[in-house]
Amino acid sequence: MQEQSRYLSQGAWVLVCSIVLGYAADYAFNLTLSQHLAAHQYGDYKVAYTLTTLASVLVLLGGDRLAPRILSKYIADKDNSAVSCYLASYIKRALILSILIIFLVWLLSYLHVIHFDAEDHHALAIMIVAVPIIALGALLSRTLQSARLLAFSNLPWRVVLPVLKTGAVLILAQLYIDMSVELIIVTGIIIVTVIVVWQIWLLFQKNIVTLTPVESDASQHAFFKQSIPMMLAMLVTLMLNQADILMLEWLAYEHSVGHFAAANTLVHIIPVAQVTIASLFSPLLGKYLESNYLQALTLFKQARLITLIITALVGLGLWLFSSTLLSLFGKGYLDAQTTMMILIPAYALNAFAALTATWLQYSGHGKQIVHFGLLALCINVIANLLLIPKFGLTGAALATALSLTSWSAAVLIHYRSTKQKIKNAAHA
Repeated sequence: MQEQSRYLSQGAWVLVCSIVLGYAADYAFNLTLSQHLAAHQYGDYKVAYTLTTLASVLVLLGGDRLAPRILSKYIADKDNSAVSCYLASYIKRALILSILIIFLVWLLSYLHVIHFDAEDHHALAIMIVAVPIIALGALLSRTLQSARLLAFSNLPWRVVLPVLKTGAVLILAQLYIDMSVELIIVTGIIIVTVIVVWQIWLLFQKNIVTLTPVESDASQHAFFKQSIPMMLAMLVTLMLNQADILMLEWLAYEHSVGHFAAANTLVHIIPVAQVTIASLFSPLLGKYLESNYLQALTLFKQARLITLIITALVGLGLWLFSSTLLSLFGKGYLDAQTTMMILIPAYALNAFAALTATWLQYSGHGKQIVHFGLLALCINVIANLLLIPKFGLTGAALATALSLTSWSAAVLIHYRSTKQKIKNAAHA
């Protein structure tokens, strides 16, 4: 218990640094990027980033989401062979799927299916190369999280990466008169690769993985049966958060994408805070859920309370300073203020429900979470089709709010209806 308290105390400082410094760093990067790119180029970058992120989640098949549930026990037992087998099984499949996705995107780019300018290619054609690197980074970070090395898991991606990318953009701006989005993407891929290599080195230094694993007795099929629903749920959640950018690219003016992306980037601190809090508690939940249900439930309730408090404070801050934060992007971005005001409460409710969804997934209700997500995604797409042509940015925000609220309500209702069954199953 004392070790757990010490871990949570240390993790709290990482949590604060990750949220505060990470938000400041990400805001600085997006601000710098918007000032050195035209609004439509900034929009192209965000579209490429969105699709690349979705693809990196897909290729992992949920291996990163399941990792804290499985690897925390292996690492506690100092079984680096089992950890290595787990990682290898997901990395091999991720690499194969990444190659297929990259080939498909390049083919579509060559045929100019994903860009209407016959003389140019969409930024996605370059950024898609980062899919296997981002996927590997996510898996390694979850492994470090499972080992309770939260600083090494969170800070490199939340703080160091945006700081380095901001510095790179400023340096490139001095070297090139006309900044190209392609050059920024290539530089970003190099920085991401460096962080991934460092995390690999760290895992070997900590003796968490080995190059000579012995085949584990654990069934890989059982892992995939648990992880794929978690991947689908994560993929649907990301699509709910990002579908508006893609549909604005299709249905609205190009500059609208950049303006919506600015508002969405600012509000994104809310899900970042939720994910950071979840990363603090997930290894403990994975450890206690089977052996000590009451302890796991206590930790879950603590995590929900902390999530509620932090998201409320962050949301209030965003609400009060929305115009100031947007104005730094440029005067034209102020038309996204209403968008931002609509997104804030929707993201806050979604953050509270997301932790509950993780608890349900860990308790064997992953398929239901996927079903709720698919329903909400359908609501999102239909609402976007109806609202964007009439209301533009505001319509996209309303579609997101409607879909996220529907998903959150479904998750919370399902939790209330099944929590006694989960408790009985844990005691059985």
